[in-house]
Amino acid sequence: MLVRGKIIGESVRAPFEILKTEDGISLRVELPSEPFEYSTDCSCLEPLELLGLLLPAIEEEIGEIKGVFVEEVVEDRNPLLKRLRKILRGK
Repeated sequence: MLVRGKIIGESVRAPFEILKTEDGISLRVELPSEPFEYSTDCSCLEPLELLGLLLPAIEEEIGEIKGVFVEEVVEDRNPLLKRLRKILRGK
């Protein structure tokens, strides 16, 4: 599953992308200074749960958060694509 959106701060709009696979979950937020990235091999969290847990750390970088907007959610429902990804990753 892929989730894309924006975090709106006082004077910043930071796009984010969260990718959840069978192998884990990763988050990337494009902050003005440098990207904020986090990943874990545990796929037990849902994408927005992970973002919610990391919002305090992001808020330290961009100031008060006014809102989080999800713009796109892409479900990975094609088993053939999942198998191809595993093969390409060497698993």
